[in-house]
Amino acid sequence: MYLSNRAEILEEESRIFAHSVTQCDLHHHNAHECLWVVKGRIRVQVMDEILLLQEGDVLFINKELPHATQSTEDDNLVLCLQHNFAGVALDTCPMKAWSLVQKNMLPTIKRLMAHLWWEHYYKADHWQQAQTSLLAQFGLLFARYFTSTNAIREDSLESTLLMNDLLRQITLRYQEHLSLSLLAEERGLSEAYLSRYFKAKVGETFLRYLTLYRLEKSLSDLAQKPKKAVSDIAFDHGFPSVKAFNMAFRREYDCTPTEFRLKRESVSLVSVGQAYAGVDVVLLKQRIMPWLDRQFLYL
Repeated sequence: MYLSNRAEILEEESRIFAHSVTQCDLHHHNAHECLWVVKGRIRVQVMDEILLLQEGDVLFINKELPHATQSTEDDNLVLCLQHNFAGVALDTCPMKAWSLVQKNMLPTIKRLMAHLWWEHYYKADHWQQAQTSLLAQFGLLFARYFTSTNAIREDSLESTLLMNDLLRQITLRYQEHLSLSLLAEERGLSEAYLSRYFKAKVGETFLRYLTLYRLEKSLSDLAQKPKKAVSDIAFDHGFPSVKAFNMAFRREYDCTPTEFRLKRESVSLVSVGQAYAGVDVVLLKQRIMPWLDRQFLYL
């Protein structure tokens, strides 16, 4: 399935929730989306662009815009707002590309999201009115500072499906002997074109992206299967040899797989296969507390 139009907002006009991302396939819905990475890192595909969001980053996704999310090697905690802001077309771009005025709005954005979650979670008296007020403030902020006039072109949609297809092949076949030349041949494209396309959209070469993906997938085995040999883990995740696995691992994580296992042997990672996993509410409250105006918490 390349693209699903299943709405993530099924019964509620607005949705504010915290979750731990594992992997959510390409989809779209009739609601704007605001993501705040409270902890860790995640990878987000918006159309055919791949963005790596780090702790503290915020990203807006316009309604009906195809997007997908995926975890990296880190545990993560993400606060997500989904709401249809009438008459607003959001500008979807990484924070590093924001203007100075937009960057100055970041504390306000986090304050509004923190209060929206708090009101929805505790549902104190008049919480619906509080939510309506907070969403109105969000709508004004978006309309003034983050509007976009860029329309989705047909060629962009085709490019989105191509990128999603390539990422999906990596997800499904990373344990195999997978190469860009093989994918290009299967799609009737030249390897040179696909190489330039992938590097331009992802910011990494295909081989490096594939290697990073294999490393990320190996982490849960290293942490959760202490009796499994490192060599078996290397081969199970597509590395041609233990030497290649060790070299790539040390280059990215500055330690060997064995050293990582000793450090993380007691860590319980989120199991792969779910789009979203549960979160530690206590940790979430600790992380968002600095952004809350306590006089308005109605405790």
